[in-house]
Amino acid sequence: MKVVLAYSGGLDTSAAIGWLKQVRGATRVIAVLVNVGQEDDFPMLEERAYRLGADQVHIVDQRAAMAEQGIAPMLKLGAVYEQDYLLGTAVARPFIADALVQAALESGAGAICHGATGKGNDYLRFEQRVKILAPGLQIISPWREWACNGREEAQAMVAASGVSIPAKSFDYSVDANLWHTSYEGGTLEDLGQAPAPFFTEKMSQTGEVTVSLKWEKGTPVALNGKHLPLAELITQLNHLLEPTGLGWLDLLETRTNGLKSRGIYHTPAGTLLYKARTALNQCWFAKPTLDYLAKMGTDYGRMLYQGLWQHPIQKAMQAAADSLYAETAGTIALKVTGATVHILSREASPNLFADQLGGFGHMDQWNAAYSEALVFFQHLQNYSVPAEFGIQQPVA
Repeated sequence: MKVVLAYSGGLDTSAAIGWLKQVRGATRVIAVLVNVGQEDDFPMLEERAYRLGADQVHIVDQRAAMAEQGIAPMLKLGAVYEQDYLLGTAVARPFIADALVQAALESGAGAICHGATGKGNDYLRFEQRVKILAPGLQIISPWREWACNGREEAQAMVAASGVSIPAKSFDYSVDANLWHTSYEGGTLEDLGQAPAPFFTEKMSQTGEVTVSLKWEKGTPVALNGKHLPLAELITQLNHLLEPTGLGWLDLLETRTNGLKSRGIYHTPAGTLLYKARTALNQCWFAKPTLDYLAKMGTDYGRMLYQGLWQHPIQKAMQAAADSLYAETAGTIALKVTGATVHILSREASPNLFADQLGGFGHMDQWNAAYSEALVFFQHLQNYSVPAEFGIQQPVA
């Protein structure tokens, strides 16, 4: 049986190549390395996969798809998980799964293999997507089958293939893509310890950056006056923000299975884009629409986190957001100092801010009767009939 392997080049998926052949009886292993914006040495990883016994290696660039089909809807909806997490890992997984399924269908493979453990969320994100796109494909999850219980045993499995993977010089599990970088494990699993100096020094950076962002239909289309595809805009914005301390988050999140997991996430461009979106939304939309978007953002974020990508409800929320943002446009200038964002200016169309009515001046343009009427109706809706409208005794 041919097997398509989600290959990252790391220890787990490197060990899986030999395991698939020796234990699972795979006749051919097709390693698929998906580029979602991580800054890896892809030629080196390709060579490693062949040395480990892969029969084919496909490098698939999913950066544009992830940005346009994954991040753009998130931005419109303001999708978050548990108030703060900007879903950097979750949004990449469906596009990795898409590449795996395409490789399997094109090669005639009968199974897809991934290296996610059964404790986290990624196995749900991979497997639910595969079941939707190609329900006939078998899914192999080594961590649910093999006798390997830790890094040392996985290292031994790789060494048996005659390949050496350099020992990690970093104490954490790192996952990166164009939207964010996550750090988990190591000393972060001790809640009694503060983050290591590596993190606190990055979080405390005081660099200063000023940027201008042009938006159309709810999506950023230009950075500092230059029109860019969304993936490239995010990448360039991340580089611009490197001297600052923006976008760091120390989060204890609730996994789909209920277990708590601590991670430190770095999402500089995403953090700034969300703040810009909020500032422009305040110009574009009335309160009922803002409240509706906030609710959808929470629901959409939860579904994305749990691996329910392209669920009918999620598709409906995307369609609603597309409709709401269809006629919007704007430009916003922001200054980032350290981890603080200052709004310098914003131009928006439509713009619901009426300075003559909402400002402190121009009282002659506001009819006092409006205020009296609102007091009356607000009291009527929230408390009771005002006393002056109570039952009156007949006049003698």
